[in-house]
Amino acid sequence: MIKEWMLKVRKNIWIVPSVYCLVSSLLAVVMIWVDTVHGERVQNIFPASLLISVSLAQTVLATIAAALLTMVTITFSTIMVVLTTYSSQFSPRTLSDFITNKITMRVLGIYMGGFMYSILSLLFMSEELPYEVLGATVAVLFSIVCLAFFAYFIHFVATSIQVNKLISEVTRQTLKTLKERLKPQNQKEAITITDQKPNLKVENYYKKEYKSESFGYIQLIEYHHLYELARKYNLVIEINQQIGAFITHRRPIFTVYYRETLPKIKVGKFVEVGVDRTILQDVDFGIQKVVEVTLRALSPGINDPDTAIDGILHLGRLLSDVCKQDGAYITYSDEHAIRLVAKQKPFEETLYTTFYQICHYGREDVSILLAIYDALIMIAEDNSKMVKQKIGHFSKYISETFNKQEFHKKDLEYYEWKKNELKAIFDT
Repeated sequence: MIKEWMLKVRKNIWIVPSVYCLVSSLLAVVMIWVDTVHGERVQNIFPASLLISVSLAQTVLATIAAALLTMVTITFSTIMVVLTTYSSQFSPRTLSDFITNKITMRVLGIYMGGFMYSILSLLFMSEELPYEVLGATVAVLFSIVCLAFFAYFIHFVATSIQVNKLISEVTRQTLKTLKERLKPQNQKEAITITDQKPNLKVENYYKKEYKSESFGYIQLIEYHHLYELARKYNLVIEINQQIGAFITHRRPIFTVYYRETLPKIKVGKFVEVGVDRTILQDVDFGIQKVVEVTLRALSPGINDPDTAIDGILHLGRLLSDVCKQDGAYITYSDEHAIRLVAKQKPFEETLYTTFYQICHYGREDVSILLAIYDALIMIAEDNSKMVKQKIGHFSKYISETFNKQEFHKKDLEYYEWKKNELKAIFDT
C-alpha cells in the first residue's frame, strides 16, 4: 500500500502542493474566525506588540501575497532551467528525479500555501472590525518560513545540477530498491531465488491467464498481496512478466492455477501499468539512468570522460549487489507449497545490457576500458565462484570490443595490469 501511494504521488505531482494549500487555507479560516468572533479575547491573551490594526494588516497581507507569488514564479523558472539541464546534459529519464523530489514539492507547497493564506485573510479582512487582528502577524511568520525555504531551495538546486550528485543519488535509490525487493512481510513468507523454474506441482489444477487492461510499462507489482491471495484461496500464481517490461493487451501478466473455485481478480489492483518506468521496484531502470548519464558524458558534444568514469564505477557498485540476487526466478512459498513465482532478468543479461553501449561508444578510449575493468573487479570481489566465472566470460567480450590497436604501448601496459588484477580474483 505504501508503494502504491508513492507511485500515485509520483504520477500526480500536484498532490503535495495541494495538501499544503489546503492546510494553509484551513489555517486562514481559523485565524479569520479568531479575529472576527473572538477579537476581545485575543486582545486580552496576546501582547499588543503582536496585534496589528486592520488597515496595516491589509497592507501587510497584500505585500506578502504579491511577494510570495513572485517567489513562486522565480521558483518555477528555476525548475524549468534545471529540467532543461537534466534533459540536455544528463538524460530525459532523470527528469522525474528532480520533479518528484520531496524538497521541490515542499518548497512549491510552502509558497503556494503562504499565498493562499495571505489572499484569503485579505479577502475577509473587514475594515469594520473593532479590534486589532492577529492574522497579519501569522502571515509575517509565514513569510519568514518561506524565505528560509527559498534560501534552502537555491542551495538544493545548486547541488542538484552537479552530475556526480545525480549519479550518487540514483545509485542510492537503486540500492534501496534492490534491498527491499526480497524483504518478507511476515514470518510465514519464505523468499528464494533459483536459476531454473521450480516445479509448481499443478498437474491437477485448472489454469487461467490474466492480461493487461492497457499497454505500457509495468511499474509496480504487488507481490505480497498476490502471495496472500494465493495462500487464502490455495492458489499458485506465476508472474509471466518482469518489472519494467513493455506489455500489450495480448501478453498475459500472470497465470493463476486453482483447484475448485477461482476468486474474482482484477489485474489493475495488483499490477500498475503506465507510460514510463519508475524506480520503486525496477532495479534495471535505476541502472539504465546511470548508463544514460555515462553515455551522454561520452558524446562528442559533452566529452566529459571523468563523469563517464564516475558513472561506470557507480555501475560496478550497483552490479556488485545485483549479482548477489542472481537467478531467473523468485519464489514465494509458505510451509505447505510454493505460492508465487516471479520471473526476473538473469545477471548475465543485466551485465550485458549495462555495458554493451558503453563499450560501443567508448571503444577507442583507454580510460573507459580501464574504468570498466575496475567495475568488474568491484563486482567480482567478495562474490561467489559462479559470479566470478560469469565476470570472466564477460571480460573477454569487453577485451574484444575495444579497439586496442589505437592504444599506446603504455596504455596497453596498464590494461594488462588491470587484466591480471581481475584474473587474480578469479584464481582465489
